[in-house]
Amino acid sequence: MPATKPYHHGNLREILLQTSLGLIKSNGIKSFTLREVARLSGVSHTAPYRHFRNKDQIVAELVSASFSRIADRITYFSLKGHSNIECLELGTLAYLRFALDRPDEFRLLLSLPADSAGLLDRPLASLISLVDACFFPTINSRIASRLLWANIHGIAELATRQQAGLQSRKAAMEFASQSTRLLIAGFKSNK
Repeated sequence: MPATKPYHHGNLREILLQTSLGLIKSNGIKSFTLREVARLSGVSHTAPYRHFRNKDQIVAELVSASFSRIADRITYFSLKGHSNIECLELGTLAYLRFALDRPDEFRLLLSLPADSAGLLDRPLASLISLVDACFFPTINSRIASRLLWANIHGIAELATRQQAGLQSRKAAMEFASQSTRLLIAGFKSNK
């Protein structure tokens, strides 16, 4: 009788998440199954259930991780600014950079269930702190941040689909920069 190889998979939870992300990228969010994730990860079809209730929980964790990466990018790029206004602009544009650098992951964010709005809290908090630092006294920083987010999200969606004249990264970044500056100018004019 041949000896069986002992099972050892390091961090199975992380492997299952990465395998799921790969499947979603190649086949779409609707078509991946936990059974397929298990097969590609080299584990039994029941092993994923030790870490996740269902595939929706995997998707929620992937989306949460993506929003954390976006928040980190907002902070990272905002630190490159020389003024509070420039920090706000660069932080806002970080969302578009994420979408252009990771289009498959960005599309995953579009699958966010309606009851998962709390996942937006961290990146939105990053934007709110940048708006607050600009001292727009007559502007509600939460509303201003959502307006910036909605604008950049729409541009990111058009750019990843290469629509509305946004076929290149350069065109998308230039358009996003101009529209972000216009919004910020509107915030400043209400001082």
